[in-house]
Amino acid sequence: MPIRRFARRTHRDAARLAAAGEHRSALPAFAAAAAEYRERLAGHPGDRGSREDFADLLASAAASHTAVGDYAAAFAAQRERAQVADALGAVGPAKARQRMDLAESAVRAGRLLTAAVQADAALNALDDTDPNDPAGAGFADLASALARAARVFGRAADPDLAVAAADQAARMLLAAGRQDALLRDSLRLAAALHAAAGRGAHARGAKELLGKYFPDAEPLTAPNLVTLRTALETAAGRGAFDDPALVRRLCPDPAGREAPPTVTARCDLGLAAVALHAAEPAVAALVAPAPGIGWRIATEVHYLLAAADRHGERNLHLNFRDHGPVWVAMLMALAEDGKRGPLMADLAHALAGLCDRLHTRHAAPEYEPLMRSAQRFIAAHPDR
Repeated sequence: MPIRRFARRTHRDAARLAAAGEHRSALPAFAAAAAEYRERLAGHPGDRGSREDFADLLASAAASHTAVGDYAAAFAAQRERAQVADALGAVGPAKARQRMDLAESAVRAGRLLTAAVQADAALNALDDTDPNDPAGAGFADLASALARAARVFGRAADPDLAVAAADQAARMLLAAGRQDALLRDSLRLAAALHAAAGRGAHARGAKELLGKYFPDAEPLTAPNLVTLRTALETAAGRGAFDDPALVRRLCPDPAGREAPPTVTARCDLGLAAVALHAAEPAVAALVAPAPGIGWRIATEVHYLLAAADRHGERNLHLNFRDHGPVWVAMLMALAEDGKRGPLMADLAHALAGLCDRLHTRHAAPEYEPLMRSAQRFIAAHPDR
Protein backbone atom coordinates (compact mmCIF):
# COMPACT_ATOMS: atom_id res chain seq x y z
CA MET A 1 0.00 0.00 0.00
CA PRO A 2 2.38 2.73 -1.20
CA ILE A 3 -0.22 5.49 -0.87
CA ARG A 4 -0.86 4.75 2.78
CA ARG A 5 2.87 4.45 3.57
CA PHE A 6 3.56 7.82 1.94
CA ALA A 7 0.62 9.41 3.76
CA ARG A 8 1.74 8.08 7.13
CA ARG A 9 5.33 9.24 6.60
CA THR A 10 4.16 12.71 5.58
CA HIS A 11 1.77 12.75 8.53
CA ARG A 12 4.66 11.99 10.92
CA ASP A 13 6.74 14.80 9.40
CA ALA A 14 3.87 17.24 9.84
CA ALA A 15 3.28 16.10 13.42
CA ARG A 16 6.94 16.69 14.31
CA LEU A 17 6.77 20.22 12.92
CA ALA A 18 3.56 20.93 14.83
CA ALA A 19 5.03 19.55 18.06
CA ALA A 20 7.93 21.97 17.63
CA GLY A 21 5.50 24.86 17.24
CA GLU A 22 6.12 25.18 13.48
CA HIS A 23 2.44 25.09 12.61
CA ARG A 24 2.63 27.08 9.39
CA SER A 25 5.33 24.76 8.09
CA ALA A 26 3.32 21.73 9.17
CA LEU A 27 0.14 22.69 7.30
CA PRO A 28 1.39 21.92 3.74
CA ALA A 29 2.56 18.50 4.92
CA PHE A 30 -0.80 17.85 6.57
CA ALA A 31 -2.52 18.85 3.32
CA ALA A 32 -0.32 16.53 1.25
CA ALA A 33 -0.97 13.59 3.54
CA ALA A 34 -4.71 14.34 3.56
CA ALA A 35 -4.81 14.22 -0.22
CA GLU A 36 -3.16 10.81 -0.16
CA TYR A 37 -5.61 9.49 2.43
CA ARG A 38 -8.58 10.75 0.39
CA GLU A 39 -7.25 8.96 -2.68
CA ARG A 40 -6.70 5.78 -0.68
CA LEU A 41 -10.20 5.79 0.82
CA ALA A 42 -11.82 6.63 -2.52
CA GLY A 43 -10.51 3.34 -3.84
CA HIS A 44 -10.66 1.34 -0.59
CA PRO A 45 -13.46 2.77 1.60
CA GLY A 46 -13.28 -0.27 3.88
CA ASP A 47 -9.64 0.32 4.84
CA ARG A 48 -10.22 0.91 8.56
CA GLY A 49 -6.56 1.61 9.31
CA SER A 50 -6.35 4.39 6.73
CA ARG A 51 -9.64 5.81 7.96
CA GLU A 52 -8.38 5.90 11.55
CA ASP A 53 -5.08 7.47 10.47
CA PHE A 54 -6.89 10.07 8.36
CA ALA A 55 -9.22 11.02 11.22
CA ASP A 56 -6.18 11.49 13.50
CA LEU A 57 -4.45 13.59 10.85
CA LEU A 58 -7.47 15.86 10.43
CA ALA A 59 -7.59 16.46 14.19
CA SER A 60 -3.91 17.41 14.16
CA ALA A 61 -4.36 19.64 11.12
CA ALA A 62 -7.31 21.39 12.82
CA ALA A 63 -5.10 22.08 15.85
CA SER A 64 -2.43 23.66 13.66
CA HIS A 65 -5.00 25.77 11.79
CA THR A 66 -6.31 26.95 15.16
CA ALA A 67 -2.79 27.75 16.34
CA VAL A 68 -2.24 30.10 13.38
CA GLY A 69 -5.71 31.67 13.72
CA ASP A 70 -7.32 30.12 10.64
CA TYR A 71 -10.54 29.10 12.38
CA ALA A 72 -12.50 28.49 9.19
CA ALA A 73 -9.94 25.93 8.01
CA ALA A 74 -9.87 24.33 11.46
CA PHE A 75 -13.64 23.95 11.35
CA ALA A 76 -13.47 22.44 7.86
CA ALA A 77 -10.89 19.92 9.05
CA GLN A 78 -12.97 18.96 12.09
CA ARG A 79 -16.09 18.58 9.98
CA GLU A 80 -14.27 16.31 7.53
CA ARG A 81 -12.89 14.38 10.49
CA ALA A 82 -16.44 13.78 11.71
CA GLN A 83 -17.47 12.52 8.29
CA VAL A 84 -14.46 10.23 8.05
CA ALA A 85 -14.81 8.94 11.61
CA ASP A 86 -18.55 8.24 11.44
CA ALA A 87 -17.88 5.06 9.49
CA LEU A 88 -15.67 3.83 12.35
CA GLY A 89 -18.68 3.57 14.63
CA ALA A 90 -17.18 5.29 17.67
CA VAL A 91 -19.46 5.38 20.71
CA GLY A 92 -19.41 6.82 24.22
CA PRO A 93 -16.46 8.98 25.30
CA ALA A 94 -14.62 8.72 21.96
CA LYS A 95 -17.65 9.94 20.03
CA ALA A 96 -18.33 12.65 22.61
CA ARG A 97 -14.79 14.03 22.37
CA GLN A 98 -14.86 14.08 18.58
CA ARG A 99 -18.23 15.86 18.48
CA MET A 100 -17.14 18.36 21.13
CA ASP A 101 -13.97 19.12 19.16
CA LEU A 102 -16.20 19.92 16.19
CA ALA A 103 -18.49 22.07 18.35
CA GLU A 104 -15.60 24.13 19.74
CA SER A 105 -14.09 24.63 16.30
CA ALA A 106 -17.50 25.73 15.03
CA VAL A 107 -17.78 28.36 17.77
CA ARG A 108 -14.37 29.78 16.91
CA ALA A 109 -15.35 29.90 13.24
CA GLY A 110 -18.62 31.70 13.96
CA ARG A 111 -20.69 28.66 12.98
CA LEU A 112 -22.93 28.91 16.02
CA LEU A 113 -25.82 26.74 14.81
CA THR A 114 -23.51 23.82 14.16
CA ALA A 115 -21.72 24.42 17.46
CA ALA A 116 -24.80 24.07 19.65
CA VAL A 117 -26.17 21.07 17.75
CA GLN A 118 -22.84 19.23 17.92
CA ALA A 119 -22.30 20.01 21.61
CA ASP A 120 -25.71 18.54 22.39
CA ALA A 121 -24.92 15.48 20.24
CA ALA A 122 -21.65 15.05 22.13
CA LEU A 123 -23.43 14.98 25.47
CA ASN A 124 -26.02 12.56 24.10
CA ALA A 125 -23.19 10.10 23.44
CA LEU A 126 -22.74 9.92 27.24
CA ASP A 127 -26.41 9.42 28.11
CA ASP A 128 -25.68 6.15 29.92
CA THR A 129 -23.29 7.78 32.39
CA ASP A 130 -24.48 8.32 35.96
CA PRO A 131 -23.69 11.97 36.85
CA ASN A 132 -23.99 11.19 40.56
CA ASP A 133 -21.39 8.42 40.80
CA PRO A 134 -17.81 9.73 40.75
CA ALA A 135 -16.51 6.16 40.70
CA GLY A 136 -18.72 5.15 37.79
CA ALA A 137 -17.57 4.51 34.23
CA GLY A 138 -17.53 7.64 32.13
CA PHE A 139 -18.00 10.09 35.02
CA ALA A 140 -14.82 12.06 34.25
CA ASP A 141 -15.66 12.11 30.53
CA LEU A 142 -19.14 13.48 31.19
CA ALA A 143 -17.79 16.13 33.57
CA SER A 144 -15.31 17.31 30.94
CA ALA A 145 -17.91 17.24 28.18
CA LEU A 146 -20.36 19.30 30.26
CA ALA A 147 -17.68 21.90 31.00
CA ARG A 148 -16.82 22.18 27.31
CA ALA A 149 -20.50 22.27 26.34
CA ALA A 150 -21.14 25.08 28.82
CA ARG A 151 -18.55 27.20 27.02
CA VAL A 152 -20.18 26.42 23.67
CA PHE A 153 -23.72 27.11 24.92
CA GLY A 154 -22.47 30.34 26.47
CA ARG A 155 -21.66 31.56 22.96
CA ALA A 156 -24.22 29.79 20.82
CA ALA A 157 -27.32 28.94 22.85
CA ASP A 158 -29.67 29.81 25.68
CA PRO A 159 -27.73 31.17 28.70
CA ASP A 160 -30.00 29.05 30.90
CA LEU A 161 -28.57 25.92 29.27
CA ALA A 162 -25.05 27.27 29.61
CA VAL A 163 -25.37 28.00 33.32
CA ALA A 164 -27.00 24.64 34.04
CA ALA A 165 -24.19 22.85 32.22
CA ALA A 166 -21.55 24.94 34.01
CA ASP A 167 -23.10 24.26 37.44
CA GLN A 168 -23.33 20.51 36.86
CA ALA A 169 -19.82 20.37 35.40
CA ALA A 170 -18.40 22.20 38.42
CA ARG A 171 -20.14 19.84 40.85
CA MET A 172 -18.88 16.79 38.99
CA LEU A 173 -15.33 18.07 38.54
CA LEU A 174 -15.08 18.86 42.25
CA ALA A 175 -16.46 15.42 43.11
CA ALA A 176 -13.79 13.89 40.88
CA GLY A 177 -11.04 15.92 42.57
CA ARG A 178 -10.33 17.94 39.42
CA GLN A 179 -8.93 21.45 39.79
CA ASP A 180 -8.06 22.31 36.22
CA ALA A 181 -8.95 24.87 33.58
CA LEU A 182 -12.31 23.23 32.93
CA LEU A 183 -13.34 23.74 36.56
CA ARG A 184 -12.05 27.33 36.46
CA ASP A 185 -13.98 28.13 33.30
CA SER A 186 -17.15 26.48 34.60
CA LEU A 187 -17.06 28.50 37.81
CA ARG A 188 -16.32 31.74 35.98
CA LEU A 189 -19.21 31.16 33.58
CA ALA A 190 -21.62 30.12 36.31
CA ALA A 191 -20.78 33.15 38.46
CA ALA A 192 -21.20 35.56 35.56
CA LEU A 193 -24.48 34.12 34.25
CA HIS A 194 -26.07 33.79 37.68
CA ALA A 195 -25.11 37.38 38.45
CA ALA A 196 -26.46 38.63 35.12
CA ALA A 197 -29.78 36.88 35.83
CA GLY A 198 -30.03 38.37 39.33
CA ARG A 199 -29.44 35.08 41.16
CA GLY A 200 -27.14 36.62 43.77
CA ALA A 201 -26.80 33.64 46.11
CA HIS A 202 -25.84 31.29 43.28
CA ALA A 203 -23.39 33.83 41.88
CA ARG A 204 -21.74 34.28 45.28
CA GLY A 205 -21.40 30.52 45.72
CA ALA A 206 -19.64 30.17 42.38
CA LYS A 207 -17.40 33.17 43.10
CA GLU A 208 -16.41 31.74 46.48
CA LEU A 209 -15.38 28.45 44.90
CA LEU A 210 -13.53 30.32 42.18
CA GLY A 211 -11.63 32.33 44.79
CA LYS A 212 -10.86 29.20 46.78
CA TYR A 213 -9.43 27.12 43.94
CA PHE A 214 -8.28 29.82 41.51
CA PRO A 215 -7.47 32.97 43.47
CA ASP A 216 -5.77 34.58 40.47
CA ALA A 217 -8.61 33.91 38.01
CA GLU A 218 -10.05 36.97 36.33
CA PRO A 219 -13.83 37.37 36.72
CA LEU A 220 -15.90 36.91 33.59
CA THR A 221 -18.32 39.59 32.47
CA ALA A 222 -21.42 37.95 31.02
CA PRO A 223 -22.67 39.46 27.79
CA ASN A 224 -26.22 40.76 27.74
CA LEU A 225 -27.73 37.54 26.45
CA VAL A 226 -31.41 36.80 26.03
CA THR A 227 -32.76 33.55 27.46
CA LEU A 228 -35.44 31.53 25.70
CA ARG A 229 -37.85 32.20 28.57
CA THR A 230 -37.27 35.95 28.31
CA ALA A 231 -37.66 35.84 24.53
CA LEU A 232 -40.94 33.93 24.65
CA GLU A 233 -42.33 36.14 27.41
CA THR A 234 -41.35 39.23 25.42
CA ALA A 235 -43.02 37.78 22.33
CA ALA A 236 -46.16 37.14 24.38
CA GLY A 237 -46.10 40.71 25.64
CA ARG A 238 -46.02 41.93 22.05
CA GLY A 239 -48.91 39.72 21.03
CA ALA A 240 -46.77 37.43 18.87
CA PHE A 241 -46.97 34.34 21.08
CA ASP A 242 -49.81 32.99 23.25
CA ASP A 243 -48.95 29.73 24.97
CA PRO A 244 -47.74 30.31 28.55
CA ALA A 245 -48.01 26.59 29.33
CA LEU A 246 -45.49 25.86 26.58
CA VAL A 247 -43.07 28.39 28.09
CA ARG A 248 -43.20 26.52 31.39
CA ARG A 249 -42.61 23.18 29.67
CA LEU A 250 -39.73 24.41 27.50
CA CYS A 251 -37.95 26.51 30.13
CA PRO A 252 -37.35 24.75 33.47
CA ASP A 253 -35.69 26.61 36.35
CA PRO A 254 -31.99 26.96 35.37
CA ALA A 255 -30.93 27.27 39.02
CA GLY A 256 -32.48 24.05 40.31
CA ARG A 257 -30.56 20.84 40.92
CA GLU A 258 -32.54 19.24 38.08
CA ALA A 259 -31.86 22.07 35.63
CA PRO A 260 -31.42 20.68 32.10
CA PRO A 261 -27.79 21.06 30.96
CA THR A 262 -28.51 19.96 27.38
CA VAL A 263 -30.96 20.79 24.62
CA THR A 264 -32.20 17.20 24.67
CA ALA A 265 -32.97 17.38 28.40
CA ARG A 266 -34.95 20.60 28.09
CA CYS A 267 -38.28 18.82 27.65
CA ASP A 268 -39.99 15.79 26.14
CA LEU A 269 -38.76 15.75 22.54
CA GLY A 270 -42.33 15.23 21.40
CA LEU A 271 -42.78 18.96 22.13
CA ALA A 272 -40.33 19.93 19.39
CA ALA A 273 -42.92 20.05 16.60
CA VAL A 274 -45.42 21.77 18.91
CA ALA A 275 -42.83 24.42 19.74
CA LEU A 276 -42.07 24.87 16.04
CA HIS A 277 -45.64 25.66 15.05
CA ALA A 278 -46.10 27.97 18.04
CA ALA A 279 -42.82 29.80 17.51
CA GLU A 280 -42.64 30.27 13.73
CA PRO A 281 -45.21 33.10 13.59
CA ALA A 282 -43.49 34.83 16.52
CA VAL A 283 -40.11 34.65 14.80
CA ALA A 284 -41.55 36.01 11.56
CA ALA A 285 -43.17 38.90 13.43
CA LEU A 286 -40.23 39.80 15.68
CA VAL A 287 -37.00 39.16 13.78
CA ALA A 288 -37.08 42.61 12.16
CA PRO A 289 -38.20 44.81 15.11
CA ALA A 290 -36.48 42.70 17.78
CA PRO A 291 -33.77 40.58 16.14
CA GLY A 292 -32.29 39.33 19.41
CA ILE A 293 -35.67 37.96 20.47
CA GLY A 294 -36.38 36.41 17.07
CA TRP A 295 -32.97 34.79 16.82
CA ARG A 296 -33.12 33.32 20.33
CA ILE A 297 -36.53 31.73 19.75
CA ALA A 298 -35.67 30.42 16.29
CA THR A 299 -32.28 28.99 17.18
CA GLU A 300 -33.46 27.27 20.37
CA VAL A 301 -36.40 25.70 18.56
CA HIS A 302 -34.04 24.66 15.75
CA TYR A 303 -31.71 23.01 18.28
CA LEU A 304 -34.69 21.22 19.87
CA LEU A 305 -35.88 20.00 16.47
CA ALA A 306 -32.36 18.79 15.60
CA ALA A 307 -32.27 16.84 18.88
CA ALA A 308 -35.70 15.32 18.24
CA ASP A 309 -34.66 14.43 14.70
CA ARG A 310 -31.45 12.80 15.93
CA HIS A 311 -33.42 10.71 18.43
CA GLY A 312 -35.94 9.62 15.80
CA GLU A 313 -38.93 11.37 17.39
CA ARG A 314 -41.89 9.64 15.75
CA ASN A 315 -44.19 12.55 14.96
CA LEU A 316 -41.41 14.67 13.48
CA HIS A 317 -40.24 11.83 11.24
CA LEU A 318 -43.62 10.53 10.11
CA ASN A 319 -45.00 14.00 9.41
CA PHE A 320 -41.82 15.70 8.19
CA ARG A 321 -43.61 16.66 4.96
CA ASP A 322 -45.84 18.89 7.12
CA HIS A 323 -43.34 20.04 9.74
CA GLY A 324 -40.35 20.52 7.43
CA PRO A 325 -41.70 23.53 5.49
CA VAL A 326 -42.53 25.34 8.74
CA TRP A 327 -39.00 24.63 9.95
CA VAL A 328 -37.64 26.09 6.72
CA ALA A 329 -39.93 29.13 7.02
CA MET A 330 -38.73 29.81 10.57
CA LEU A 331 -35.07 29.72 9.52
CA MET A 332 -35.80 31.78 6.41
CA ALA A 333 -37.21 34.51 8.65
CA LEU A 334 -33.68 34.78 10.07
CA ALA A 335 -32.24 34.93 6.57
CA GLU A 336 -34.18 38.10 5.88
CA ASP A 337 -32.34 40.30 8.37
CA GLY A 338 -29.40 40.94 6.03
CA LYS A 339 -26.54 39.54 8.10
CA ARG A 340 -23.45 38.21 6.34
CA GLY A 341 -20.49 36.04 7.27
CA PRO A 342 -20.04 32.55 8.69
CA LEU A 343 -23.31 32.55 10.62
CA MET A 344 -25.20 32.97 7.37
CA ALA A 345 -23.20 30.14 5.79
CA ASP A 346 -24.18 28.01 8.77
CA LEU A 347 -27.82 28.96 8.32
CA ALA A 348 -27.57 28.08 4.63
CA HIS A 349 -26.05 24.71 5.56
CA ALA A 350 -28.98 23.94 7.86
CA LEU A 351 -31.47 25.01 5.20
CA ALA A 352 -29.76 22.90 2.55
CA GLY A 353 -30.21 19.76 4.63
CA LEU A 354 -33.88 20.49 5.21
CA CYS A 355 -34.54 21.31 1.56
CA ASP A 356 -32.86 18.11 0.41
CA ARG A 357 -35.10 16.08 2.71
CA LEU A 358 -38.24 17.93 1.61
CA HIS A 359 -37.33 17.31 -2.01
CA THR A 360 -37.24 13.56 -1.39
CA ARG A 361 -40.52 13.79 0.57
CA HIS A 362 -42.16 15.77 -2.27
CA ALA A 363 -43.24 18.85 -0.32
CA ALA A 364 -46.68 20.16 -1.22
CA PRO A 365 -46.86 22.52 -4.24
CA GLU A 366 -47.91 25.50 -2.12
CA TYR A 367 -44.45 25.51 -0.54
CA GLU A 368 -42.66 25.88 -3.87
CA PRO A 369 -42.11 29.69 -3.51
CA LEU A 370 -40.62 29.12 -0.05
CA MET A 371 -38.32 26.40 -1.37
CA ARG A 372 -37.16 28.61 -4.27
CA SER A 373 -36.43 31.43 -1.83
CA ALA A 374 -34.44 29.07 0.38
CA GLN A 375 -32.46 27.79 -2.61
CA ARG A 376 -31.56 31.35 -3.59
CA PHE A 377 -30.32 32.03 -0.07
CA ILE A 378 -28.29 28.81 -0.07
CA ALA A 379 -26.69 29.73 -3.40
CA ALA A 380 -25.84 33.22 -2.09
CA HIS A 381 -24.07 31.81 1.00
CA PRO A 382 -21.98 28.88 -0.21
CA ASP A 383 -20.72 26.56 2.49
CA ARG A 384 -17.03 26.68 1.62
